Amino acid sequence: MMDQYRRANDSLHPTPRAVERAVTGERPRRKRKPLKALVPAGVAAVVAAALLVTGVPGGGEGGPLVANARAIAQPVYPDLPQCPAEPAGGSQTAWEQFNEDYDAYWNAWREYRDEVPALYDTPELKAALADFSGKSTALALSGEDNRVYSPVSLWFALAMLAETTGGETRQQVLDALGAEDLDQLRDWADILWHAIYVDDGTATTLLGNSIWLNENVTFHQDVLEALAEHYYAGSYQVTMGTDEADQALSDWVAEQTKGLIGSDGDVLHTKADTLNILASTLYYKAGWRDEFMENLTEEDIFTAADGTEICVEFMHRTQDATFLRQNGYQAASLSTTSGEMIFVLPDEGVTPADLLADPNFLEEVSNFEHGIFGEVQWSVPKFDVKSDLDLKPTIEGLGITDVFDPDVSDFTPLTDLEPVWLDQAKQIARVKVDEKGVEAAAVTLLATDGAAALPEDPTICVMDLDRPFLFIIRDGSAILFVGVVEQV
Repeated sequence: MMDQYRRANDSLHPTPRAVERAVTGERPRRKRKPLKALVPAGVAAVVAAALLVTGVPGGGEGGPLVANARAIAQPVYPDLPQCPAEPAGGSQTAWEQFNEDYDAYWNAWREYRDEVPALYDTPELKAALADFSGKSTALALSGEDNRVYSPVSLWFALAMLAETTGGETRQQVLDALGAEDLDQLRDWADILWHAIYVDDGTATTLLGNSIWLNENVTFHQDVLEALAEHYYAGSYQVTMGTDEADQALSDWVAEQTKGLIGSDGDVLHTKADTLNILASTLYYKAGWRDEFMENLTEEDIFTAADGTEICVEFMHRTQDATFLRQNGYQAASLSTTSGEMIFVLPDEGVTPADLLADPNFLEEVSNFEHGIFGEVQWSVPKFDVKSDLDLKPTIEGLGITDVFDPDVSDFTPLTDLEPVWLDQAKQIARVKVDEKGVEAAAVTLLATDGAAALPEDPTICVMDLDRPFLFIIRDGSAILFVGVVEQV
């Protein structure tokens, strides 16, 4: 029964009704999906994934010009309830009002989350997402230096790619995502969106999608409408191959990532024959449930992967918690106001790449059910890591190959233009950690062209992250970010 309670509490704001359903096994009501109206408005989100498609220019139409881009259609994002602040004073009237406002807040969250089945009540999606995260992470994070990857960002980029492709090209994408067909994929996208999307004043996890179109090419309107309806994707037209187009895309990414990505240069350079860009964004910001005390932060030595010793600031804290001690590593987690951040310290002689080579590693390290309860002594370096990953080998490693071959790729659902193929795939990600909490963002860009020794006490876990380590940021059952820190 406790496992069922934990499942209910995986979501950011579990309600009494959610706990009741978890215990009784009752499935949530499936309400009619709210209509997502299309309006010429701006998009706000924070992990971006972009598909760049290139082909031979044709004729096109557009709406009014907005910041170097013509907005064709924009989805309406959900108006999320805001958590009321506790009253500064102690008057009975103020607390009565707070309790009333808080009840209204919980009821609004319950209604929003009950619009679709919960992620933990959808075993097919949960299993498929775990499989995709494990396989793609092992592929994406192979290499050297600091590396950060968002499985969710690539998942939404590929889901939108499935909408714009057909035939065997689409089937390969569906197989990689574990979906039977496009209808199931659309349902999964809705469930995943509701499970992740949070902006209530205490924490922020925002998703956003968009498609950027060559203004000289004609596209099929039904696909653009499907992207807006099922993925909250806005549509823009730009003059590809110009500084203005590159700037518009970068500005959008910067807005979605709160300036973490895109504010210091172009995220992608378009070409005149770029057909379109699919962009999917994710932004995460949350505080620690128990903040590190700044007066305990001290400088110490971090030994990088190449043996270089660097003097950095380490945050310190001790807590009673469950931790893992497995073959090759130990791990413990820190709760945030929106999920948790798991830190993994490989044993001496074991590298992060060794652990990630196992596609089941992420699932194993995320399960603390059979862990050890004891004292965790934290020593965590403050860090700000960023990476720019080439995801083409990752996508090919997932079995998606036709999309890169102009002789066989099928983009006919999107346009009558031929040939069209995926030319490049990249993801830029950044994660910042300090005494207050965590801030992270990632942008996935897909471009398509045409023509230490253990303590004696086994109940003590010394998480002294003074050498290369891994981290995982989770929200419920979804893995948002995975990173390897080899130098700080």
